[in-house]
Amino acid sequence: MKNLWSAFVQKFTFLFLHLLDEHPGKLIGSILGFLLGLLVVFLGFWKSLVLVLFVGVGFLIGKSQDDHKKLFDWFDRFFN
Repeated sequence: MKNLWSAFVQKFTFLFLHLLDEHPGKLIGSILGFLLGLLVVFLGFWKSLVLVLFVGVGFLIGKSQDDHKKLFDWFDRFFN
């Protein structure tokens, strides 16, 4: 049984890396769509929407910190 799982994990890893190399947009989009679908099923539409918005805002704040830019510079550039 251990060999069966080892072979499964090895083949799955190979397939995942191949898809990530050849079709990264399709793979990432499919995974995000699946996760968003799970959120809607388990939390409902509005709670999922709020959660996605908070994740987006958190991402933007984290990105501005990583890039050593002020968040308000991004807002100025976005709205002008």
